[in-house]
Amino acid sequence: MAVCVAILALAATSACGSSNPLGGGEVSGDLKSIAVGSADFTESKIIAEIYAQTLQANGFTVRRQFGIGSRETYVPAVKDHSIDLIPEYTGNLLQYFDKATTATDPQAVELALYHALPGDLSILTPSPANDTDTLAVTRATAQKWNLKTIGDLAAHSAEVKVGGPSEFQTRTEGLPGLKAKYGLDITPANFVSISDGGGPATVRALVDGTVTAADIFSTSQAIPQNDLVVLEDPKNNFLAANVVPLVASQKMSDQLKTVLDAVSAKLTTLALIDMNTATSGNSGVDPDQAARKWVQDNGFDKALG
Repeated sequence: MAVCVAILALAATSACGSSNPLGGGEVSGDLKSIAVGSADFTESKIIAEIYAQTLQANGFTVRRQFGIGSRETYVPAVKDHSIDLIPEYTGNLLQYFDKATTATDPQAVELALYHALPGDLSILTPSPANDTDTLAVTRATAQKWNLKTIGDLAAHSAEVKVGGPSEFQTRTEGLPGLKAKYGLDITPANFVSISDGGGPATVRALVDGTVTAADIFSTSQAIPQNDLVVLEDPKNNFLAANVVPLVASQKMSDQLKTVLDAVSAKLTTLALIDMNTATSGNSGVDPDQAARKWVQDNGFDKALG
């Protein structure tokens, strides 16, 4: 069950100096005037557009500030009121504020995040949509070994080659975590370093058999496009990264919460895969178009009743 947002202290703090290159802004007393931001990647822009379009349909005045950059840039932008709202990911945001956290499952991550956030930042209810690391295999491999979970792969450790970024060898949720939680023991010789963040080179290595399993993000369009099988992670080795609105506390209102909680309740991992797929390739649509279709399909192009 999502932790109630009411436990957050909505502390009113004035804008002050920050490292935000956007320069900061004056906080508006109008709670129905919202500046929506996004990070500089397609999925963030899609989700930000979903927020913006739905808020507009519910009488909010929306200004867009998309493609801001990394978390180190856009979190200060929310704090100093350059923007009021941005899509975030629970586990990643938690690690930004608490690098020593050991929480990985969705509920523990959410609770830890509430405690870690400074008073001038708030989150709403996280969505089921989860953009996290996964261990994926081909359909043929899954059928050959009857694989459903990561633990099922452990019996074949000696035959398994894993592909992923170089840090996957040493980070807690990488090879060490897979060994500790599932008994999947991958020798250094059976690890293939691929430095494209689960992108085309990683997918190609998996599909052509260079590796047996690969670290691929759960919302990647490559999963359906290549009929890959994401192995279940029942012991939560990989950090939960549920999509969640990050809001400047001074811009919080009951209506904002009602509208965005409704959006979050409908936003799923599969929906993100579909929208990422729709925007990919030379014939892909723009993020705002992918967002508009989802908004219309889910009835958010009209004011909530």
